Amino acid sequence: MSSDASKLSITGLIAAAKDAGFQNFQNLLESYGLQIWKDDEVQEGKAILRAMGYGI
Repeated sequence: MSSDASKLSITGLIAAAKDAGFQNFQNLLESYGLQIWKDDEVQEGKAILRAMGYGI
């Protein structure tokens, strides 16, 4: 995992998900019980990454 300062510079979904330890963004969503084809759940996934400190 990156330091808090460098997390803010990661703005891509795939890069942030991988840095957080997931294979990709879809894997992150699935691990939280979210679905990639539902926009509100994709937005929730982005919110999760922002809460982790990423610049999404």
